[in-house]
Amino acid sequence: MSAAARPPLMLVPEPRGTGSARPEPAAVDDSALLAGLRARDASLSAAFYDRVRPIVDRTLKRLLGSRDNDYEDVAQRALFELVDTIERFRGECPLDAWISIVTARAAFRVIRRRKIERRLFVDVEATDAPSVTRSHGSAVAARQAIERVRVELERMDPNRAWTFLLHDVYGYDLKEVGQITGVSLSAAQSRLVRGRREMHERIRNDPALSRFLQQSPGDE
Repeated sequence: MSAAARPPLMLVPEPRGTGSARPEPAAVDDSALLAGLRARDASLSAAFYDRVRPIVDRTLKRLLGSRDNDYEDVAQRALFELVDTIERFRGECPLDAWISIVTARAAFRVIRRRKIERRLFVDVEATDAPSVTRSHGSAVAARQAIERVRVELERMDPNRAWTFLLHDVYGYDLKEVGQITGVSLSAAQSRLVRGRREMHERIRNDPALSRFLQQSPGDE
């Protein structure tokens, strides 16, 4: 059946009415869920949403942060792409990993259109709240170090910078990085090697940043 002729498949469960509550969808194992989705079984849309949405959210919170203005828009894009590409999933990786890769690809397309300036790091004030273990001075130093790293990343080739971030900061393996950024495994590996080398060189050339990164948390 052609894509144009396939029946629509709802991604988000329909709102509950004011009358009788909609019953919770029955649990469906992954193989049955995938088979049904490929057959365009609309009755599985709620089960699909409940299965993938937590992973979509977890991935987007890691890449964008939960307060990102485009968070829900990117989440919906990811859900649509998951349905549109369901026939390409052949079980070569865990389903959770595939959901994360597709979601990260949707986020990457949005992120790379923005200036790196505001989007690379989650707001440090959310993680650097005053505590008994972190002084005000160390929190300020951490913010300054993040700003210095951000500036250096912005000066790098965007492809190398993003490969470095996705692999070394966000924890995707090289195959996943290639799938997210749309390049071959060898190209992703080359970008990572060059990006990592360039980032380390930039850190060495910034004495203040180099000292901060070499400092252990207990040195102060």
